[in-house]
Amino acid sequence: MSNMNEAARPWYRQPWLWFLLTPLIAVFIVGTSYAYLSVVTFDGMVKGDYAKSAKSFNIDASRLTQAATLGLTAELYVDEVTGDLRLKMQSKDTFNNDTLLLSVIHPTMEDLDQDLTLARRNDGQYYGSLSKNITGKRYIHLMDEQQSWRMMTEANTPWPTAISLVPNTAE
Repeated sequence: MSNMNEAARPWYRQPWLWFLLTPLIAVFIVGTSYAYLSVVTFDGMVKGDYAKSAKSFNIDASRLTQAATLGLTAELYVDEVTGDLRLKMQSKDTFNNDTLLLSVIHPTMEDLDQDLTLARRNDGQYYGSLSKNITGKRYIHLMDEQQSWRMMTEANTPWPTAISLVPNTAE
């Protein structure tokens, strides 16, 4: 008699059916929400001189070696309270660029990057100012306006007294 009552119930009232469908429905809901989050929270491309060749990525070191050829070195001083920057450039030859480009790059989030133009003043040093407060690790890239050379380093907050930028090879 109880078998007759169970057979008479509609399909959606059968407990074995929901036992089988519940994990499938849960996987569908979780998978859909992860797919949505992956599209909405795109982190962006990491900045750098990378070229895709075959199935590997290679860094173009020509601008780094150009900085070494010119004998460039720099010291960057950051005022943590105001965000003011002072850059002292040195080279083996005369160096007379009126402006330099400084990129302060977050390792993963493009929204936290800052591209700054440093202007040369009468004392021969370059000055600029950060637009946002910075916390954590940053990659610092310094280059001329024509982007013919580049120096880079990384720094963590709290900022050191001076951040040294020297010609380096591709890492």
